[in-house]
Amino acid sequence: MSRRTNAVKIHAQPIVRPERLSDQVIESLRSDVESGRVQPGARLPSEKELTESFNVSRTVIREAIWRLQADGLVVSRQGSGIYVTHPSEVVRSFRLGLQDAKSKTSTRELYELRIGVESQAASLAAQRRTKGDLTALEKLLKVLSSSGHDLQSGVQADVRFHHMIAKSSKNVALLRFEEFLASVLTEAVRLARENSSRHEGLTDLALDEHVEIFEAIRQGDPDKARTAMHEHLVRAQGRLGLL
Repeated sequence: MSRRTNAVKIHAQPIVRPERLSDQVIESLRSDVESGRVQPGARLPSEKELTESFNVSRTVIREAIWRLQADGLVVSRQGSGIYVTHPSEVVRSFRLGLQDAKSKTSTRELYELRIGVESQAASLAAQRRTKGDLTALEKLLKVLSSSGHDLQSGVQADVRFHHMIAKSSKNVALLRFEEFLASVLTEAVRLARENSSRHEGLTDLALDEHVEIFEAIRQGDPDKARTAMHEHLVRAQGRLGLL
């Protein structure tokens, strides 16, 4: 087990706005890391301490930490905690930030990228998925179904569903690329779900599309899975007025 060091003090301000809490937490933590207030190698406070500092739920903290890990800013050491990475450990030859999911042009370009990458991921997942992968995907579908208009829970389940498909592809490079896009992907999904929640029936329609993707993967049909993912992302573009 790794030696446990004292946690570094962070510049946390309680979060009071009810929407997009994880975005606020991640930007606060990112600012501490990138400004040097938190030095490389320092251990972040525990999940419980962060929850109390920011006055948010553990779910919000977990999402923020997951996205920081995906961006390579922190690393988890089993039995020890979450540590800030050293600059030499962070690879940033390609990166998209949250702002890249907030303009119409950038969002359209992101969806064009997703169509290529995620359609291939779905096709590979249909060929390589395990029983455990299918169980995980089915559980996420149930969360999506029960989330209704609960934005936070719906966004997390949606992002994790797509991430699980990438994981099921058994292609490490593809999975890492998907994780590289974690923050901007979460924001894009949030925008799509926010839009769907304003219009009767769109949330249910998006859920049906996820079910179609799952069924194609479950059936082991790579062409059907590729088509289902492609059509889902094209329709999502349409729902956002990007076509």
